[in-house]
Amino acid sequence: MPPSLKDGQDRFLPALRPPQAEGYRSTAPDAVSDPSRKAITTKVPRDLDVPSRAPYPPSTPPNNPVEKSLNGGSVAASLSRPDTAGTSSSQLWSTGTQNGASHLETPPPPPPRRKQEDGVIPRRYRNREHIYAKAHKANVQAEIKKSREEMQMEIFKIKRRSGYTSNFTDFQSLLKFQAKLEKLDQRDAFSPSSSMVDLRAIEAEFSPRRHSYSDNDDMAFLRRAFDRAKATLNEPRPPRPFQPSLEQLRLSHRLKDEGIEQLLRPKLVPPAPLSPKDDAQVDVILKKRGVVSKYAREQVSDGDLSRLYPGQWLNDEVINFYGALILGRSDDCKENPPKNGMVLLNVHYFSTFFWAKLKEGYEKGRLAKWTKKFDIFSKDIVLIPVNHSNAHWTSAAINFRRKRIESYDSMGTRRGHVFKTLRAYLDAEHRNKKKKPFDFTGWEDHSIEEPQQENGYDCGVFTCQFLQGLSRGDDYVSFSQKDMPHLRRRMIWEIGHVKLREER
Repeated sequence: MPPSLKDGQDRFLPALRPPQAEGYRSTAPDAVSDPSRKAITTKVPRDLDVPSRAPYPPSTPPNNPVEKSLNGGSVAASLSRPDTAGTSSSQLWSTGTQNGASHLETPPPPPPRRKQEDGVIPRRYRNREHIYAKAHKANVQAEIKKSREEMQMEIFKIKRRSGYTSNFTDFQSLLKFQAKLEKLDQRDAFSPSSSMVDLRAIEAEFSPRRHSYSDNDDMAFLRRAFDRAKATLNEPRPPRPFQPSLEQLRLSHRLKDEGIEQLLRPKLVPPAPLSPKDDAQVDVILKKRGVVSKYAREQVSDGDLSRLYPGQWLNDEVINFYGALILGRSDDCKENPPKNGMVLLNVHYFSTFFWAKLKEGYEKGRLAKWTKKFDIFSKDIVLIPVNHSNAHWTSAAINFRRKRIESYDSMGTRRGHVFKTLRAYLDAEHRNKKKKPFDFTGWEDHSIEEPQQENGYDCGVFTCQFLQGLSRGDDYVSFSQKDMPHLRRRMIWEIGHVKLREER
């Protein structure tokens, strides 16, 4: 070591010390200035990233030319072992501790990561199941199976109370089949529609696909089935088995006899067209002026008869005259039965004004006087034409023979208020005449949906033909919309001759 440098060595010792970085704190004074006190240092934070072999951090490069020469060359090598002459051991120990503690205790920087671009593929770890995973899955499946069987058993017990007679195995198969059908219905409901690109193309054949059914779907279906079965317990109990009375047995036997008679009768055929002679007479009747026909209290003029032209709406006079012919034929057959074997019922016909009075009420409409001369409860059937707000004609009937209130509407509408009104009238009439309420046991409301009119003016003709068929006891209607032109001319002939034709 050069003597000149050795003599001035003490000048460079402070420069060899590592500068204190930001965040470095010391709890004791400098060991060089106060050799009697021991230095206590703290660790340098890791975020400063001070190199272990550098005397200063990279952010503070040496600016002193002497320090630069000390860092590289023989001088630095000679200064790595400073002369200890004139320096106490405590000072050297404290100085070495202060200069080297941070280098020894500061961790080295982490090695650089390997990159896939360098040709080294990082190690990939395989995820392994827990050692009890299989046992856990088996326990879960066992619990699901147990819960499913318990719910099936609960539903089975509820169904047994409601009358289910098969065993539990059959019931399980039934539940499985119901769940399958419900799943198929849901699938079909949301299935895509066929393509409409080319209407001439033949639709591709349906190819069934496999559909999986999870345990969650099965349990959801069982919950719904359980709720439905439980809801049935809150419903009222079914009525006791029906035990017919003697009167009901007689009625049943009579209906069976009538059914046998209807089977023996010839089948109903569409109305026969008028002969050329009768058709010519229709033209003659239409040429008459003034009052064309009279029967009982009813009469029809040429203006009323013109309502039977095609496309015309019938009025009260035509319908009441036709109803009077029906009532007169029923009264005549009591003394002179028809020779063609036709069975006519004991009927009564109320005019179109009866319904208007009936809507006012039994007492206010003074309906008791309408049946003062006869017993309505002795009739087989009571025929009533009904006018709805002066816009539509329908026919109604009180059928004592079959124990039902009947309504026939050529528009296919079920008239609930007609049934309610006629039931109220029947009870009020029975209280007035028989002094006790009417027994509606076994009675029902009856209506049919066909035939129906296809225009806005043939409802009156349909009404007259319904009443005509009911008076004959027909169970089936033998006419339709296409017969309306012929039936209009037939009604003109019947009104002009004041007689209903015998053929159907």
